[in-house]
Amino acid sequence: MSTISHAAITLEQSGFTTADRNGFQMYQLFPLHYRMHEHFVPDVGPVRIAKQMGVSNKVCYVSMMNGKYSQNNVIVFNVETNSDETEITTPSRYGAVTNIQVSHNRLAVFTATRLFVYQFPDNINQIRSEDIRPNPKGISAMSYDPTTSACYLAYPGFKTGSIQIMNLNTLTARESKSPVVIDAHVTEIVQVALNCQGTLVASGSTKGTVIRVYDARTKGMLYELRRGSVHAHLQCLAFSPCSSYLAVASDKGTLHVFGIRDAEPQKRMTVLERNLGSSSILKIQLDRQVLALGFSKQTAKSLTGLVAICSDASYWRYHFSKDVNGKVHSSPPFYEELLEFSADASFFRTPLD
Repeated sequence: MSTISHAAITLEQSGFTTADRNGFQMYQLFPLHYRMHEHFVPDVGPVRIAKQMGVSNKVCYVSMMNGKYSQNNVIVFNVETNSDETEITTPSRYGAVTNIQVSHNRLAVFTATRLFVYQFPDNINQIRSEDIRPNPKGISAMSYDPTTSACYLAYPGFKTGSIQIMNLNTLTARESKSPVVIDAHVTEIVQVALNCQGTLVASGSTKGTVIRVYDARTKGMLYELRRGSVHAHLQCLAFSPCSSYLAVASDKGTLHVFGIRDAEPQKRMTVLERNLGSSSILKIQLDRQVLALGFSKQTAKSLTGLVAICSDASYWRYHFSKDVNGKVHSSPPFYEELLEFSADASFFRTPLD
């Protein structure tokens, strides 16, 4: 069976990348479209992490162990020239890179105990580095608002169960504005997500039974969403671009979609009322390991669809509709084997903007 080690959807949710022992691939999210012609597959060796910068030609990747580059290197690849463009190296004493987050103006690189933030992609240079709570899986999320260029980064704080949110645009080498710290859970954070404006943050802990949504500005809890009563490992969290929906995947073989558009009434609820939890508006059975979730284009009034990228290199897209009573239903999913899809592509690479 074909497998991929990593999948990441762009911050705008327009495309995604996958990584495996043969390198990386780029796709359009919806409709599914292969963004690299088969004869232009880059010779980068086995890849562990790969993330595309928006709709640009740049992909940041990290090699697998015994790959082309060492584990503490982040390589910026230019798809247009089909070549490695820049090599960013973190000090070897901090160990391997565990995750990267990339926007149109910043690159964040995580090791297990250190965070590095770079100006990116022009005149790449390190803005700041600092110690973080041990984070061997690189749990983090980035937001980028194309209207204001605001860029935020969320990751586990030093206190167990807390989330730290950093404004990356205010960082300097000497100082940074005090980050927002939210005490979200009593156990370790395992998943975190930001909406595109960086105003909402969602998180789940090792229990995996509830997902909490907070106002990133006031630190107030808006929602406590009930995934289930049985402990589960949360695999992915993702806001829709319109911030009206939140998708959750777990190792229980289910996808949940929650509606979160009515935040104001939640603010007026008592703590007891919020703790009763909100159930999902849609539950989908998908017995696969989900690596990434994204939404196809929609507005606040119309949820169009959800895309799941799985470790077996499968692509699943679900379209939604509401009946006369307002209940959400899902049509049969569209399914595709990504590696076969890319291998069979007979058209030339679509130029990227």
